[in-house]
Amino acid sequence: MPTVPTYNQRQTSDQGLPAPQVNVQTTPLNFGGAIGEIGNKVAGLLGESIQRANVAKQQEAMQQFQAFADDQFNNTDTGLMTKTGKNAIGQAEPMLASLRSKADELSQQIPEGMRPQFMAQINEMGMGYKRQALRYEIGQTQQYENDQFQATLNTGIKSASSLYSDNQAYVAANKQIFSQIDEYGSAHGWSTEQIQAKKIEFKEATARQAVENQIGASYVDFIQQNGEPADVGGAMRVPSVDAGGSTGDARGIRNNNPGNIRMSGSKWEGQTGDDGDFVKFATPEHGIRALGRNLLSYDRQGYNTVEQIISRWAPPNENKTDKYIADVAGALGVPPNTRLDLTDISTLTSLSKAIIKKENGQSNYTDAQISSGLQAALGVSSLPPAQDAMKRLTGMSAFDALNTEDQGKFMRQAEAIGNQQRAQYRGQLEGVLKDATAAYMRGKEYPNAPGQAEFIQAYGYSDGMKNYDQFRHTQQLGSDIGAVQNLPFSSQQALLQDRQPVPGEGYAAAASRYDSLTQAVDYVNKARQADPVNYAQQQQILDPVSVGNVQQFGAGLAQRANMMPQISQQYGTPLKVFSKEEAAQLGQIFKEAPISQQVAYLDTMRQSIGDKRTYMAALQQVSESAPTAAVAGIIMDKPGAITAQKNLLSSDVNVNPSDAAMTILEGNKARKGEKVKGEQAVKGLPMPKDTEMRADFASYVGDAFAGDAQGAEMAYQTALDYYAGLSQRKGDITGEYDTSRFKQAMAVSTGGIYDYNGQGSVMLPWGMGETEFDGAVDAAWKDQVTGAGIKAPPGQYGLQSYGDSQYLIKLGAGYLQDNTGQPVILDLQRKRQRFSGDIPQ
Repeated sequence: MPTVPTYNQRQTSDQGLPAPQVNVQTTPLNFGGAIGEIGNKVAGLLGESIQRANVAKQQEAMQQFQAFADDQFNNTDTGLMTKTGKNAIGQAEPMLASLRSKADELSQQIPEGMRPQFMAQINEMGMGYKRQALRYEIGQTQQYENDQFQATLNTGIKSASSLYSDNQAYVAANKQIFSQIDEYGSAHGWSTEQIQAKKIEFKEATARQAVENQIGASYVDFIQQNGEPADVGGAMRVPSVDAGGSTGDARGIRNNNPGNIRMSGSKWEGQTGDDGDFVKFATPEHGIRALGRNLLSYDRQGYNTVEQIISRWAPPNENKTDKYIADVAGALGVPPNTRLDLTDISTLTSLSKAIIKKENGQSNYTDAQISSGLQAALGVSSLPPAQDAMKRLTGMSAFDALNTEDQGKFMRQAEAIGNQQRAQYRGQLEGVLKDATAAYMRGKEYPNAPGQAEFIQAYGYSDGMKNYDQFRHTQQLGSDIGAVQNLPFSSQQALLQDRQPVPGEGYAAAASRYDSLTQAVDYVNKARQADPVNYAQQQQILDPVSVGNVQQFGAGLAQRANMMPQISQQYGTPLKVFSKEEAAQLGQIFKEAPISQQVAYLDTMRQSIGDKRTYMAALQQVSESAPTAAVAGIIMDKPGAITAQKNLLSSDVNVNPSDAAMTILEGNKARKGEKVKGEQAVKGLPMPKDTEMRADFASYVGDAFAGDAQGAEMAYQTALDYYAGLSQRKGDITGEYDTSRFKQAMAVSTGGIYDYNGQGSVMLPWGMGETEFDGAVDAAWKDQVTGAGIKAPPGQYGLQSYGDSQYLIKLGAGYLQDNTGQPVILDLQRKRQRFSGDIPQ
């Protein structure tokens, strides 16, 4: 193989050539000799000139060689440095050969006497170029080998992970890559430990990708194959000795399996084996956890009464189910068909204790053991690993290769995907499931309700406490938040009560856990109280309502209104229908949209919501930014017309709810005027003096708004809006005061004022006249006072407005009280309309 010429024992000196010394002095006596001397010196000068020229040629050749070498390395098209990876292998030697050839070519241009010195310099430079070229090629070769090896691993991961459903092929693919790791490691001088570490790294990466693939293909199949029995429908009891009562020999106690859970293809956490029929657990707490998980699985599937739970737990074909149901219901002290909330740890504990005693004829477990096991079932805490418990193998090689932490992570991931897909499914089926869901979630039967499979698909198997992986990074607080954020308020309080630390051993740790749980409960409930609808949206329980389009708004609102009463009850929050953001968007519509569009939105709300209490809650939120629209919405929902003005010589003025609502909206807009961008603002409709109108309003309502100044002001502003709307319709823009018109307005805004028995003014139910009111009061008195056994002293009673069709009964300086000492509220069974806060309640 040709090499760059090398030269040894190169000697150099930085001493320059000696300076020439020429003496041209002469005399006639030595003229001839002088001529000879001059000739010799001239010849010396000529030689020195030739030497300098040769040195210049040598330097020029060196520069040409350096330029050539630089081009060989760095040419943007052909240079060695442009060749990477596989393309750089074997390229150093051809380039060095080109350098040698160039050096030989340039050496021929140098005088022969100077060639040794030139070649010595070239040789020194060439050795540097050689080291640089070989180092680059070796680096690229190593990079190429490493990239190829990593590509092999990546391809192996992709190939093997796609075989998750074929264990044999999956294992074979892993072994094939293991062999390549052995070969590569040996070739590169790896230690045995390095090779083993790379195998483990590959195995775990492949297992994670394989599990990801299976979850992506079918999270349901993944859960069914790898979950505990409680994740896939729950286990059932089978009789052992006495099908009518307990198992007789306390077999469950010996097996640490107090629920006598039957063995199945799936393994439980803490399972150590079986006795041929029943599962054996490492500790009693693991067995109690399994029982609790099983009962929670039933609850998620809709089995939430003693009758339903025991019928599934101990089916009639193998057990005396009726006696089992009667015994458990008796132990709990509830009827067999009463709905149980098993997320309440107190209820879950009572039911578990009853089943344990029924199954074993005894219960030697302490309250601490039962509490520990059931808290683990709820996901609030974890049980310590049992030394003699088998690793929970599922038969899926990839899943079995994961450590416990990764297994739990992927199970939660699958459950989260299931929750998301169930949320989408709920949206698609909400029209059909709306009423059935409300009844089913309350443990009631519903005609033609969806089947169990449809309900499970929509609402899921998994405990909701595990839906929130986003809190895991907050460690203990995140774990507690994840445990309580889906629990009803009452269940949270029961859990806090159960977790109260007891002085004694471990008190400090228990107190710390209790404080963390308390903080988590406070955090969740503050978020719920701040905006319960937004919180439910974050939990993927509710979908956003499209506010911008009235048709889509109605469709989404019907679903929302059906769910919010239950969510409000679960969260322990005031009933809300919209999130703060949605309510603000509606407020803008009621402030800026044309009147016809405002009416369309109000009518859509009224028809879509249906339930009156929920409708009023929605209007309460609207009132925060558009109080006039809220009042118009209330009046629009009234059942009949109101007589706004009685006339002797002409027909009375009757106003129906829709016309009253539209007039109020028109008047409100007319009073405010308009401001068009880029133009001068248009002033609002001229109104009479406020002092005159306010005085007439105070005279009209009398003491009907006693103690409710805010409600009185709201009613006054509504009357002004109605007045302005009537004035605009009549084309009256003078601002002159029309008392007759204002009387109509006050009647519409209050429903009418009536001095009952001369004892003070009250607001009439909207649309009810005075005579009808007297009859309604008499009927209500007979039913709710005398008929209820309330002793009413003789005398003349007055009324005080308390709500729409609701009145306190004035007696002297106080109120008539019932037999418990509470004020009697006379209810005429009309919709409540009381100006409290911003709108009637």
